[in-house]
This record gives sequence, structure tokens and C-alpha cells, in this order.
Amino acid sequence: MSFERFTRVGRGYKPKVSITKNGLIGFNQGAVRHFNIADYDWAILYYDTQNARIGIALTNDDNEDGVCKLRKRASGVDVSARSFFDYYGISYTHTNRYNAVWDANEDKIIVEVS
Repeated sequence: MSFERFTRVGRGYKPKVSITKNGLIGFNQGAVRHFNIADYDWAILYYDTQNARIGIALTNDDNEDGVCKLRKRASGVDVSARSFFDYYGISYTHTNRYNAVWDANEDKIIVEVS
């Protein structure tokens, strides 16, 4: 078995989601790669009030109800979610980072915000 040299020092690979004080949901490069977010143009946001979890479904169908445009940047991808946060009473007064996981049963990215 041969060794592969690791040269990508100092970069994040763990999928993370930020809720920013500007009302954005930001995906780091680890999340973009892990969940293939760059392959999609839209997101649909869900909230599990009982468990304080955000669900994020990815789609390329801009005709679905509630789609939000994914904005692609060099540092990652984000989606404007201020009205979503306000509706569900999710605080965004400070930027917070959360781990993100894929739930195959739900077909969504899941972020626990409790």
C-alpha cells in the first residue's frame, strides 16, 4: 500500500454551518464538498421545533414552494434566512457555528441549534 502526501494543511474539512448575525446560513467548504452543495442552486428550509433542528433540503427546482437562492462564494455558500429565523424565533444576534450531518432518511442536511 502506498502513502498519499497530505498538503492541504490549515483547511477545514468537517462540515459546519454558521448562523450569522446578518441572518444568513453559511456553509463552510467542508460542508460544500461533503454535501455536494455546489451542484445545487436552491435550498428549502425546515424547522423541527420539538428538537430544535434545522433541516436543509437542496434542489435545482426553483418552482418548489419556499425555495431560497444559494449564493456561492469563494469561502463557501450561504443562503439568506432572516425571515425563517424570525418566524421560528431562532436567535441570530451573534454568529454561531454548528456541526452539520446528512440524514439519508430525511434527505436533508441537519443542524442541531439547541
